[in-house]
Amino acid sequence: MKTIVFSFFFTCCLTTLTFSQKKFSNETKKFIQYNDSVTVFKNALLIDGKGDSAKPHQTVIISNGKISWIGNASAANIPKNANIIDLNGKALMPGFVMLHEHMFISANAESETTGYYPNLRQLAVTFPRLYLASGATTIRTCGSIEPYSDLRLKKDIDSGIIPGPSLELTAPYIEGNSAVFPQMKENKTPEEAAAFVNYWADQGFTSFKAYMGIDKKTLKAAIDAAHKRKLKITGHIGAVTYKEAADLGIDNLEHGFFVSTDFVRNKKENTAPSFLTSLQSLANLNIKSDTVKQFLQYLIDKKVGVTSTLAVLSSEFNLSTPSEEALDAMSPDTRNYYLTNSVLFSVPKEFEKTVADYWANGTKMEKMFYDMGGLLEVGTDPTGNGGTLAGYGDWDAIKLLVKADGFTPLQAIKIATLNGAIGLGLDKTIGTIDIGKSADLLIVDGDPSKNINDIQKVVTVFKNGVGYNSKLLFESVKGKVGFY
Repeated sequence: MKTIVFSFFFTCCLTTLTFSQKKFSNETKKFIQYNDSVTVFKNALLIDGKGDSAKPHQTVIISNGKISWIGNASAANIPKNANIIDLNGKALMPGFVMLHEHMFISANAESETTGYYPNLRQLAVTFPRLYLASGATTIRTCGSIEPYSDLRLKKDIDSGIIPGPSLELTAPYIEGNSAVFPQMKENKTPEEAAAFVNYWADQGFTSFKAYMGIDKKTLKAAIDAAHKRKLKITGHIGAVTYKEAADLGIDNLEHGFFVSTDFVRNKKENTAPSFLTSLQSLANLNIKSDTVKQFLQYLIDKKVGVTSTLAVLSSEFNLSTPSEEALDAMSPDTRNYYLTNSVLFSVPKEFEKTVADYWANGTKMEKMFYDMGGLLEVGTDPTGNGGTLAGYGDWDAIKLLVKADGFTPLQAIKIATLNGAIGLGLDKTIGTIDIGKSADLLIVDGDPSKNINDIQKVVTVFKNGVGYNSKLLFESVKGKVGFY
């Protein structure tokens, strides 16, 4: 009898131990390079994500998915049975926290009447891999077109069935009474918008995004409904100005200042001006004026964050083109869609100066906002003309903070790590290399604190202490991005 009781007790303990440890599917295991309870990184060039100078010859110890020790190698107490990784001077930095990501891409669709029909295509297999491969360990999806797919993705990533970043799920877009994209619900009344927020919060979404055509009353109802549930709401808006949205209590605004309609002359209330009108208003703006400084300070005083998305904007105006690696990653139809669009939507010669001024003012305002104390985050937005992909676009968005906005590499890294974590309210657990935080870390074969291009040299991505091989993740989707 005692033997039976002991066997039962032992079986229960073993079962509890087994279930307390995360299991990974065979598919996910293909990409896992390290999975040890204790890992020691020696001889690291430490970039902490706080904007501090990089420190050479550092040792970092992670235990059970958390950072447990940081310091000079001479003072390190190496635990027994630890897996020791000598980085030989490679950089160790926090995983990226990217705030304008999607699980979909712009896709080709034709209409007999217009020749074009707005379309979006969910990429539930390739995009999570691309994000993780680039070093994005946490992303905010910032607008969903297939909400149940996104919910399932989060569940499957969290349980180890598929590889991918930690997901902060944004619900389907909160649009007004007229939507451009067929995947977006048209909310005719404020009451309808509030009910929309409550429904998707009940399904498990933790953030919301208002879209271009929403009016003030409808936006206010959505903001109040989200805040009542202690959830955040951002916006890519146009009918409502940035200042109006700040007055209503919005938490964040997307696309830097490139979609702001605050300086459009004779703008009608609750009406979005044409894109060309908005573009010209920013291009002609005197950004050194007191009016602009007061506008930026107003957003800062209201604690409104702003997300920079230079990669998609740069591609949209053909100011940049995808790398050969990004083009090779695309499926044939996706690559054809981009190549066709990049020609069709090229900037006419008569607008080249206007676009150049628009770009210059928009990028300078992002830097001004940051320098004045505003919370600037960064995101990819893999949509537009199809030239911006997850992963590759993450790198482009961060590099452009340096090359277009004028940030130092260390500032750009801080924006892509700590600031993103602050924007999500997760800065106590992710975003920097600190004791007690999640072991979301990147091994980079270079020094991105001096050369921002080196962020593309990601070797291994650690998420919760598990190390994924970046190269294998990228190779697994080559020629397939756009299919699924």
